[in-house]
Amino acid sequence: MKTVCEEVVRYVLPAYRSLIAKKLVNDYGLTQEEVSKLMGISQAVVSYYVSNKRGKGISKYEKIELLQKEAEKAAERLANGESSAKVAREFCNICKTLRTNNVIKEEELIVTCDKK
Repeated sequence: MKTVCEEVVRYVLPAYRSLIAKKLVNDYGLTQEEVSKLMGISQAVVSYYVSNKRGKGISKYEKIELLQKEAEKAAERLANGESSAKVAREFCNICKTLRTNNVIKEEELIVTCDKK
């Protein structure tokens, strides 16, 4: 038996981190090494996120509009010097919002994405 939190950590959290890493590299012009230090992850993981080589199952989660917006805010906060620990604490609220709005359905961890 797996909890929804386990599944979220396996799929949704990596998608969120990937969106943040891509934003910091592409929009803020930070190096992968700088991003790794800001996010508290290895440079290799940042490289995988930026090149879409990590987390083959996360691409559908990256399409969730709420996750994209929250990742943009997190990237801005990190780029402006806020601690990664403080930014990371927000993820539980994001998860709750996704579940409350049935974007993530707990029974099957099905994701419904905004189609644009």
